[in-house]
Amino acid sequence: MINKKLIIFGPWCGEFSYELSWWNPECRKLRNTKYKDYIAFHVGFEGRKAMYKDFVDKYIAYPKEIDETLVFPATYGEHDHISCQDIIPQNLVDFVNYTINNYKKEFDIIEVHSPGIIPITRERCLDDYPFGEYIHYKIDNKIQDEVIKKLSEYFNNNRDTVAVMARIRARFRDRIDLEVVKNGAKDYLDWNPDNWYLFIEKLINELNLNVVMIGLNFDIENSPSRGGSITFENNKNIMSWIFEGEDSLEYQLALLKATTCSIYGATGAAVLPFFVNTSTFTQQTEEEGFRLTLGWEKDLTNNLKNVKIFDKYKNWEIWNSPVDELFEEFKQFYKEI
Repeated sequence: MINKKLIIFGPWCGEFSYELSWWNPECRKLRNTKYKDYIAFHVGFEGRKAMYKDFVDKYIAYPKEIDETLVFPATYGEHDHISCQDIIPQNLVDFVNYTINNYKKEFDIIEVHSPGIIPITRERCLDDYPFGEYIHYKIDNKIQDEVIKKLSEYFNNNRDTVAVMARIRARFRDRIDLEVVKNGAKDYLDWNPDNWYLFIEKLINELNLNVVMIGLNFDIENSPSRGGSITFENNKNIMSWIFEGEDSLEYQLALLKATTCSIYGATGAAVLPFFVNTSTFTQQTEEEGFRLTLGWEKDLTNNLKNVKIFDKYKNWEIWNSPVDELFEEFKQFYKEI
C-alpha cells in the first residue's frame, strides 16, 4: 500500500524580502528533494502564490481576521516586543493545525516545515549561495496580456513606461524620541516623500517617461510596521496602481515585465525584479547596498547586467539626500539599458 503524504510549508508571517530571498527558495529545494513524493501546500499572506506555484499544489492564504492581527513582520516571524524575538503567533499555529485536521482523512502522513527550522541568520543572508533553489518566475499569460493592455489604454502615447516602488515604513516603537526620528525620518531607509514627488516630476518632464507607482496597502494608523509605498494623484503620465487580492504579486511581476525598467527605494524587495530578470535601478544605503550583489543574485541577473545600485548615503542620511543626484544617476542608467 502506498501512503499518501502531505507537506505543509508555513505559516509564513515574516518580511516580504526574507520570504522572497530565503524562505521561498528553501521551501522549493525541500519540496524537490526531501518531499518530492509529497503533495505540497503553503500557508501565508494573501496574494503571494506566484512565487510558490511552480512547486506547491495548493496555496492557502490567511483569512482577513488573522491577517489583520499581523502588524510587525521581522525576518521569519512576527516581532514580539516582550521577548524582543521573532515568533510564530499562536493563532497561526492554530490555523495550521486546523488545516491539518481538515486533511487528516485524505492523507496518511502530514508533516509541517515551519520558518525558523532552518534559521535565517545574518550569515545565511550574506552567503553567496545559501540553502535554497532560485529560479525565474513564470507569469500567467492572461495576466501579462491584461497588464500590457491596461498600460496601453491608460497612457496611450509613445513614451517609455517605468515602474516606481517608493518605499515607506514607520516602525511601531515603545517611544518616539529624537534618537529615533531624525530630520523627519521615521525609518532609517526612507527617502523624504517630497523628494519622491520631485524625482517623479523629473522622470516625466525631463526624460519624457510614463510612471506607474507600485502601490502597496499602507495602514499608517494600525500597521505601519508592515510597510508600504507612496503613490501620487493620477494624471496623464502617472498611474498609481494599488496591488491587492489573490494574484497581487503576479500582477506586480507582470508589470515589471511590461515596463522598460523599475525604480525601487531602499528596500530588500528591490530584489523582486531579479526573479524575472528585468532592468532595475535601486536607491540603497551604504550599509545595505552590497546585499544585492550576492552570488545567487548575480546568477539571476546575468552578473547584475542592467542592474544599478546607488548606495552613496548611510542609514538615516538617505532621507534628505539630493533629488538631482539620484535623478542624474538614474538618467545615466536609463541611457545605457
